[in-house]
Amino acid sequence: MAGNTNLAYRRLCRKYGAEITTTEMVSAQALHHGDTKTQAILERGDDEFPVAAQLFGSDPTILANGARIVEELGFHLVDFNMGCPVPKITGGGGGSALLRDSIRASDCVSAMSEATSLPVTVKIRTGWNSPNEAPQVASDMENAGASALTVHGRTRTQKYSGKVEYAAIQQVVQAVSIPVIGNGDIVDLDSAKLMLATGASGIAVGRGALGRPWFFAELRSLFEGTPPPPPPSIPERMQILLELGKGVCALYGEQRGMKNMRRLAADFFKSSPGSALSRKKCSHLNTLKDLQALTEHFILQLESSRPNLAPER
Repeated sequence: MAGNTNLAYRRLCRKYGAEITTTEMVSAQALHHGDTKTQAILERGDDEFPVAAQLFGSDPTILANGARIVEELGFHLVDFNMGCPVPKITGGGGGSALLRDSIRASDCVSAMSEATSLPVTVKIRTGWNSPNEAPQVASDMENAGASALTVHGRTRTQKYSGKVEYAAIQQVVQAVSIPVIGNGDIVDLDSAKLMLATGASGIAVGRGALGRPWFFAELRSLFEGTPPPPPPSIPERMQILLELGKGVCALYGEQRGMKNMRRLAADFFKSSPGSALSRKKCSHLNTLKDLQALTEHFILQLESSRPNLAPER
């Protein structure tokens, strides 16, 4: 989710019902050394509550300092990422590499828990190679001081291939007494129901909300037992995209902001007629006017492609 969960996008997700939001994953090492780019990622809005800052690393002392900094910045939770499967992260001993080193993982969580008064939550996978590893990892994290766990239902070896192992998440729920949040392949209400059937206390949505932050309104209806709202129309989606673009540019300036929007905007055109060309055009966005023109052209293109339903005379 790097590059996706910036403040502007999180605000959109909250607007549609997300209850807790999390920053992009940041290096505790870089934060410890005062890296300005890392500090910029930890932009927090006064209107965000609760919001977590997500750290990764493998040095207990540096992670403890990172947790203290997160508290000083006004966040409400510290989320420790032990689930990232990217070789760049695992090669340094962080992310899901810690699933193979329970002693170091426990030391990291203990150090963070002792360094801050904030709840420390931990994101894990079902294991490195086997989903059978998850219950023991979860129990170790609880004993080390974790306040809650988010479990992605794949092993590190799977990365993002294959299917989520709901049974493995259910085993984690049964192995610990702290809340367990289910994660992975939540893309509609049916998949959300499957995740909740594991006994999970809640669900965490990542890729399923890219290009459609209104998905949280549907999920909220599931929890509240009310009919799901209709999805926004194409013109409404384009207005949401423009709102995001303005928010991202307000954060980073137009030049850098529109570079970020080249990727973020493309997700808004998925599964729509003529989306391939529009997604391609996203790679050439340089200004907010470019984004405005793209959304207007997309709407006109759809309207002109509709069949003429006027009655014959």
